[in-house]
Amino acid sequence: MPSYTASTPSERPDHVEPGDYEVEVVDAIETISKSGHEMIELKLKTSAGSYLYDFLVFIPSAFWKIDIFRAATGEEVTPEEETEITADDVIGRSGIARLVIEEYNGKKRNKVAAWLTNSGSNSNKKGSPNEPF
Repeated sequence: MPSYTASTPSERPDHVEPGDYEVEVVDAIETISKSGHEMIELKLKTSAGSYLYDFLVFIPSAFWKIDIFRAATGEEVTPEEETEITADDVIGRSGIARLVIEEYNGKKRNKVAAWLTNSGSNSNKKGSPNEPF
């Protein structure tokens, strides 16, 4: 039977205030969207300890989002290059994401409004790349 040493209970934050945060991809799965398109579901963790999800959908009108995610997480993106990407490829990547708050079923949660590259504005950044996840 597993055991552990208990500590004072504290709540993990469900969301963080809007702003730019260092986030890490802690899990990713390849799945199919409700509309029948291939996608990768990203489970993200902020440096504050909250979790959120983002989705990379493989349709031409959303390829820009895959490109900006790749660039924001340190990958060089070459225009017009055919690229394969898998869920395993993105686990462990980190980058800066602009987070907003949305309400879903009466509960507040974060949503990625934008992935920021070096050319993006990081003036509002919350958390530090040196902070552990």
